[in-house]
Amino acid sequence: MRVSRLLWTTGFLAAAAAAPLAFVVAQVQRRAVGDVDDYLAGPPSSRPPVVCLGASIIRGRASVDFVQMLRERFPDRTFVNAGVNGNTVWEVLQRVDDVLACEPSEVVILVGTNDVLATLAPDGGERVRDGKHLPVVSSVHDYRTNLDAVVARLQAAGCRVALASLPPLGQDLEAPANVRIRAFNDVIAEVAVVRGATYLPVYEQMAHELITADAAHGPQWTGSWRPGVESLSRHFLLGQSYDEIAHRRGRLLSPDDVHLDTHGARIVADAAEAFVRDSQRSTA
Repeated sequence: MRVSRLLWTTGFLAAAAAAPLAFVVAQVQRRAVGDVDDYLAGPPSSRPPVVCLGASIIRGRASVDFVQMLRERFPDRTFVNAGVNGNTVWEVLQRVDDVLACEPSEVVILVGTNDVLATLAPDGGERVRDGKHLPVVSSVHDYRTNLDAVVARLQAAGCRVALASLPPLGQDLEAPANVRIRAFNDVIAEVAVVRGATYLPVYEQMAHELITADAAHGPQWTGSWRPGVESLSRHFLLGQSYDEIAHRRGRLLSPDDVHLDTHGARIVADAAEAFVRDSQRSTA
């Protein structure tokens, strides 16, 4: 009897502990506001939309939603959120047909953080490849090939494309993670030049903000999953904003050293806004 009661109690406690985590996972995986499916299921738009394409920073569940900021700045335009948590650039390439189905006039792309993360751990590339069934291990070379293919397909359909550089990981700009980020950002700039796309200097503006605030030698990104879990738990279980979480951790732009608080999201929105306004002027 005592053994049975102990097993029952242990199982109950395990289930009780798992329930909050399951709730958090369900919340962060919820569909983005105004995603591709929503747009395609709605009435035809009188004006082609702007699609924002990428991973979790686009999706705006683990991060402050900069796509919503754009909607507020352009009430007469439709912005489609094509962000999928965890996506690499190869996975984004597989979704280009979904984006083209929306018949956008402009596409803002911010993707590559997950590609970078896959290259930072000794066996990270193999784990990501096997877990996601990717054709190859993530690398700067593979990233260039796939990003170029994404841009080429969108431009062939008549879309004007903007490529955003990747935000820093952590606040130490000289840490190995940000050296790698800059290598990927060099590729983004190269593809933008070769394809005649617009380059959005998101990393550069964020670096300027950190340097100006004397925070550019702050905490490094450690590769730990704990800050992300803590950020999501505080946000979805305790109702804390990502700004509160970032402030509590002494961060200027991010609650977890990867995703964005309002300050960071506003930098992306500002860059995207300039692109959309310039695009509108050129077609007026």
